[in-house]
Amino acid sequence: MNFCPMLKQLARFVLQSLALTSMIICLLVLPASAMALRELDANAGVVEVLQMPVAKEQTNCWRKAEAEVWEPWLEKQIGYQGRELLWDANRQLAVVLIGWLNQSSWDAIPATSISKTENKFDMLLQQCLGVGASKPLPLQRTGSLQPLL
Repeated sequence: MNFCPMLKQLARFVLQSLALTSMIICLLVLPASAMALRELDANAGVVEVLQMPVAKEQTNCWRKAEAEVWEPWLEKQIGYQGRELLWDANRQLAVVLIGWLNQSSWDAIPATSISKTENKFDMLLQQCLGVGASKPLPLQRTGSLQPLL
């Protein structure tokens, strides 16, 4: 009996469950006004979770900065599996879910590359929002979710 196809099918089910579970967690934590702006790949083995305050009048600048800075940078990273942007209008809160193939792919990214990209993101936000704060949308929480295997 060949177990390889069965294991692949089980692994795909577990990873799809992870994506669904992460969405459910966010929807339980955030009110129903949260919305997905980009779909996370079900093949993600670990999901990075970022939370920051984003007021209604800041959402266009935030989405622009995400699209122009983080998205192209993420697309170049080995192991990147997509992401979702969630925003809660009632709490004025954003959650970003970034899927990685595995923890080692995520950990392999040089801190200097992340810092450089974060600085570009902050500079674009400063320009768009017309503010001088070095961190216009500071992270409130960071963490990760992993599948239970």
